[in-house]
Amino acid sequence: MIRRRRRCRRLTDKRGMTMGISSIILCIMIGLSSGLMTYLTASGMSLIVAGTGNINFGQGAFYIVGAYICYYVTSAGLPFGVALLVGMLVPGAVGALLEIVLRPVHGKDMTFSWLIMLGFSYIMCDVLVFICGYKVRATPIPAFLKGVVRVESLGLAFPIYYLFTIAISLAIGVILWVVLNYSKLGMYFRAIISDRKMVENLGINVNLLYIAMFMIGTGLGGVAGALNAPISGISPKAGLTVFASVMPALQIGGMGNMKGCLPAAATLGVITGIASLVIPTYYNCVASACMVIILFFKPHGLFSKGMEA
Repeated sequence: MIRRRRRCRRLTDKRGMTMGISSIILCIMIGLSSGLMTYLTASGMSLIVAGTGNINFGQGAFYIVGAYICYYVTSAGLPFGVALLVGMLVPGAVGALLEIVLRPVHGKDMTFSWLIMLGFSYIMCDVLVFICGYKVRATPIPAFLKGVVRVESLGLAFPIYYLFTIAISLAIGVILWVVLNYSKLGMYFRAIISDRKMVENLGINVNLLYIAMFMIGTGLGGVAGALNAPISGISPKAGLTVFASVMPALQIGGMGNMKGCLPAAATLGVITGIASLVIPTYYNCVASACMVIILFFKPHGLFSKGMEA
């Protein structure tokens, strides 16, 4: 998902072993940063899968919308924090619209909803092409997040922005966990996942809960894209490749299992980061290869006993 592993290529230096260790540590940290942003995108998809049974094939489009919003908001001179917030809220609002479009096919053959979401993603990408053009955009790193943290004993210089993405991704994950486990909204979510009919019989508006699920799920994809915007170039069609990059974490974590997304995405990120140092030509295939191997032995993923992956 995030094209930045070239930083992790093996470095040669007279210090030999020290430089090798620093390269490995750098790749692990960059891989962890990438993995945690993948976690945000995958957990949003997982929430929608758990609640509605539908895989949001358009999640990559919401990711790129968040990235573009970050670019334009920061270009307007507004604070980066505002860009992240708007990059989450706007995709969330569009996600609510997507749920309304999908509502007539809830509970029917999932092929209908999958095709609608896939078509929706293509429409969003074409709208972005119309508005933004094909030019690749580069979002500057905020001034207060520029620079590196140095560990002289290892000869390591780690970019501050990557540490920021790790911290923000973990913070969002903690907030999400608290909301889902200790709030009234989270209680309703868990109830509708377990027994929709019971929730309806209690007089709770199920449609509003579905809208909330889509808003949170797509908003997570948007904020992940906004976080990644200063790291890699942005183009409208890039959203179509994000889904393929997120699927290994979603499948290995267990389809519809949000708790499983975090260890799956973080581990895959670290493994891919190390692979970029060892096999830089083929590192993009590592996550998918891990998914195929694991699903061969555990068809439901490592952390799920529910829907077959």
